[in-house]
Amino acid sequence: MLLKNAKIVSADKVQKGDVRIEGEKIKEIGQDIKANKDEEVINLEGEFLLPGLIDSHVHFSLHSRGTVTIDDFYSGGVSAAFGGVTTIIDYADQVDNSLIKGLVKRKLEARDSVIDYNLHLCVDNKLSSERYLKDFYRLRENGISSLKAFTTYSDIYMLNNKKWISLLKAAKQAELLLTVHAEKDQLIQANTLKYRARKQLGVEYHSDIRSSSVEAEAISELCELLKLLEMPLYIVHLSSQKGYLQILKAREQGIDIYAETAPHYLLLTRQLLEGEGGRLNLMSPSLREKEDNRVLWNGVAEGEIDVIATDHCAFSVEQKKAGSNSLDILPGIPGVETMLPLIYTYGVKAGRISVNKMVELLSTNPAKIFGLYSQKGSIEVGKDADLVVFDPDLEVKLHGDRLHSKAGYTSFEGIKVKGMPVMTILRGTKIVAEGKFLGKRGYGKFIKADKSVVYR
Repeated sequence: MLLKNAKIVSADKVQKGDVRIEGEKIKEIGQDIKANKDEEVINLEGEFLLPGLIDSHVHFSLHSRGTVTIDDFYSGGVSAAFGGVTTIIDYADQVDNSLIKGLVKRKLEARDSVIDYNLHLCVDNKLSSERYLKDFYRLRENGISSLKAFTTYSDIYMLNNKKWISLLKAAKQAELLLTVHAEKDQLIQANTLKYRARKQLGVEYHSDIRSSSVEAEAISELCELLKLLEMPLYIVHLSSQKGYLQILKAREQGIDIYAETAPHYLLLTRQLLEGEGGRLNLMSPSLREKEDNRVLWNGVAEGEIDVIATDHCAFSVEQKKAGSNSLDILPGIPGVETMLPLIYTYGVKAGRISVNKMVELLSTNPAKIFGLYSQKGSIEVGKDADLVVFDPDLEVKLHGDRLHSKAGYTSFEGIKVKGMPVMTILRGTKIVAEGKFLGKRGYGKFIKADKSVVYR
């Protein structure tokens, strides 16, 4: 396959040229490359050619609270492919006090994936501190570069305070990057008691119960531990100005901390939690205010936020209706398909960031941080031919029933975007083109991670 006359976008430049694909790899990049006999030639005049996106935070087939998210690795992967995402990093839970068994089980659940994937391994109280180092080294040998731990959800995931030092030391020794859902559980519990007494547990109070102070306090406490251990940490789904300022403060103190945010924290506010449809927009951390949007966009533009990912966690409308208040409604929204057009429209077109910065945030940085850069994250000879043809002039109004998540809704309902992916190529094979899904169930494969860039 030969892609002609494209605007080839990398994290540092845009160049007009041609890209030849042979098998699963990029074979040649240059000007006026002549087509071989019987080679498929696609003229991309006027369109961007981006490296395939890497959504480093998704939850397909998530087993939680007695149910499973509506998007499995097939339907979630289809939705991702239409959004220009060619690789995801999902999560695996422990099984029988073993991270390795959890990894094996999760890879079986991902066997129908239509796009490539890696996994973060979740650590909770079921894993004894004595097993940390042994399991962590085995994860590295199996191509895993990262872990996840929680400072909240005491009934499901939260790690006991006494285990944090052991966890951090073992992660550092095994050179695994620890990613953290940072919300201080004690503050959430105190807020819950207060709002319960006021009979204010409705969805519209979710942003008060899980306030921005809850996020900031958790980040602050984690940073105190990092001072002692001199190791990196990665904060997932940063949602607030207060949390962001804690990260800046930590960096001023020489702490090595990475930050990820999501499109909904850049573009949406807590007003969406009001009214009948509010429960569809409930996620944790909660939506904030316009000022939080503004500050997070500044962090993106100034290079203080390293990655944008979606935290795609799609439940059906029926599943979201099951809860009675903000404490038991299933938290999460779909988002993997809409990330690229949203960030292009409200980031690049709005003048907040360059198209190069967008590629850095959505592809290059996650590839580097999570050890996938030898194969993914940029358009280079020898790398996987994961490519997205992007039409910067195509205008679309987003509607949940026209997207491909089985959730059937979007928190960005009715929002206009200008700029859409029109073709997605995974390892040399077109999986989306002309508005149709062309991929195959099971074509996606597990991509072994190299050592995370933060440990090089």
